[in-house]
Amino acid sequence: MFLSSLNRLDRRDATLIRLAGLAVIVWTVAGSHQAPAASGRGLVVLILLVAAAIAWLVWTFWSNDMTVLTADLFVLAAAGGALTGASPNAAASAFTFVAAVVAAVRVGFRKSLPVVLAGIVGLAVTTAIYHGSGLGLLAYSLGFVASMLGAENLHQTRLRTEQAELLLAQTQRSHEEQLRAARLEEQARIAREIHDVLAHALAGLAIQLEATSALIEQGADRETLLERVRRAHELAREGLRETRRAVGALRGDPVVSVRAGIEALVAEFDSGVEAPVALELHGNLAGLDGEAGEAVIRVVQEALTNVRKHAPGARVSVSVDAGEPPHGDTVVVVQDTRDGGERRDPHALSATGGGYGLRGMRERAELLGGTLEAGPAGGGWRVELRLPAPDRAGVESSVGAGGR
Repeated sequence: MFLSSLNRLDRRDATLIRLAGLAVIVWTVAGSHQAPAASGRGLVVLILLVAAAIAWLVWTFWSNDMTVLTADLFVLAAAGGALTGASPNAAASAFTFVAAVVAAVRVGFRKSLPVVLAGIVGLAVTTAIYHGSGLGLLAYSLGFVASMLGAENLHQTRLRTEQAELLLAQTQRSHEEQLRAARLEEQARIAREIHDVLAHALAGLAIQLEATSALIEQGADRETLLERVRRAHELAREGLRETRRAVGALRGDPVVSVRAGIEALVAEFDSGVEAPVALELHGNLAGLDGEAGEAVIRVVQEALTNVRKHAPGARVSVSVDAGEPPHGDTVVVVQDTRDGGERRDPHALSATGGGYGLRGMRERAELLGGTLEAGPAGGGWRVELRLPAPDRAGVESSVGAGGR
């Protein structure tokens, strides 16, 4: 339709077209048999023409972008209808047609009926005064209503466009939130990997350096000191290997087998302490892979690191029970008994971990639908990781997502 085309035009071009349309209507009224005059019927035509022209200008320059009914549309419709009856040979009905279409586009057919009613009433009044044709009144009235029905399609199109734009904006916001959540999750993952590597390696180094310093002060022999230094070098090399493995895990490379990883951690821990470490491995550890296997290794590593930092010399037991699928949980327990071990200041090695160890372990467990409990037990400290079987983990994760 014509007005739909106007809405797609540049604002300046649309304004020029509307002004040109007003000029044409005024020209037809001025050249009609009932032209504007200073008295009689011509004065009525003049007053109505001025009112309609002012309303047209207000619509053009002020209320064109409105989405509600405004007074200029009522004036335009009423003055245009009355002018059509007072000067029937002119194109004055265009005022009412335009008002009807604009109103229907803005608010829909039903809500715009008062605007058309104002035009029909104006037309009926002047038709009755100047003995116009009743058939013309009916024809114009039907035409006004028909133009509104046509404009209703434009209104619905406008609503669908606005809804589509709103949906697109919501989709974009949702996508941005998903990206933000993914970035935060990746940052947390990187932080866990960095913490696990640094805490494990630096704690061992710090303990070895403390022990070496104490031996120097006690006047220990050269071989003993060299053994401590070699042990520190080995811990540094192990830290570099762990760093490379963590980088590989971040890149998605396959992790070492759970059995081999745990045995290596226990052997490395056992070589630097006096009390032996009890290790028990049960179940199908080969079935633990991916993030579940990485979580088991990291929890054992962090628990042993905490023993090394806070209770060196304590007796330690490590138990891993990989339950048989599909319903068996994987349970990891690291227990230390500190009665016989040295009590270390809890803040002495705080710089090696930053206090994020338990938080990182819990995050790993929760991401896999499991739980992690840590606290005093049996005269020492107990860490227990419980991971559900893969099928149960998927169900619990989906239920958790639905709950959020």
